[in-house]
Amino acid sequence: MSSIQTAEKEAVRQEILEMLSMPGADGAGEKVLRAALKKTGYELTEEEVLRQICYLQEKGLVRTEEVKNPRLGIRRTIAYITAAGTDYLEGNGGEIPGIGG
Repeated sequence: MSSIQTAEKEAVRQEILEMLSMPGADGAGEKVLRAALKKTGYELTEEEVLRQICYLQEKGLVRTEEVKNPRLGIRRTIAYITAAGTDYLEGNGGEIPGIGG
């Protein structure tokens, strides 16, 4: 699925936030999020998952960290939920356009 509709993007963003807020979750990479989204019925490319993470980051709901191992040629983007993201999920931050479920 390379291009997803607006309503589906909003639902995917909500799912990502909920996944990142799970107890014991210490961030998640795009591959892990993609696999988890697939189990919930969303078939996205890694690039699409990264686009949605970037969107959430621009809204201040997640932060990202790049983890690299140049020797092995490995690069991962790890996403973490922010306090604002937690507030949103708990209903303490009001509605945010572009996020929903």
